Amino acid sequence: MQLLEIFGIAVALSVDAMVVALCWGAVQPKIKVSHVLKFSVVFGAFQALMPALGWLAGGALYSLINAWDHWVAFGLLFFVAVSMIREAFEKDEDDGQCECRSMGSDIAWGNRAMLAVATSLDALAVGFSFAMVSMPIVGPAAIIGIVCALLTALAMLAAGVLSEKAARHSKKLSLLGAAVLLLIGLRILFEHGVF
Repeated sequence: MQLLEIFGIAVALSVDAMVVALCWGAVQPKIKVSHVLKFSVVFGAFQALMPALGWLAGGALYSLINAWDHWVAFGLLFFVAVSMIREAFEKDEDDGQCECRSMGSDIAWGNRAMLAVATSLDALAVGFSFAMVSMPIVGPAAIIGIVCALLTALAMLAAGVLSEKAARHSKKLSLLGAAVLLLIGLRILFEHGVF
């Protein structure tokens, strides 16, 4: 897998974290550097950890499913992409308001970690799919974590400038991320001679 594809996966996986950061930042009277650092470090760390855990699980099961590993990789990427599409269309399109008002001006570490886990579960499946195509994980996991941390920080900073109107683009971002994952899944099938 090429660096550009890994970067595309990293951006796609970061969409949920970006939306949470954007939403939280949009309802804050002032965004502090400490808030940006807390969010971006925790979200980036979990985005890096989850594909590594998925890869370890996939590596343990690889010998059992070696003959159809490319279908497993495609299926997982397809599942994540469909999930992103479904979530994009389930969002309330009428008001475009952030639903983060109850978060308050700071979020406890435990709550921040729960948000980070919730927004990085897709990365677990992607890590599993990397194991199915015998791809090393350290580099991609680091890239995914760094990209997520940077995009989370940018989303929070942008929220301070753009306010709640920026949250309306979350549907488009989810659809774009899903398209990237589907294209990568199709490329995996193509490389294994399915097409």
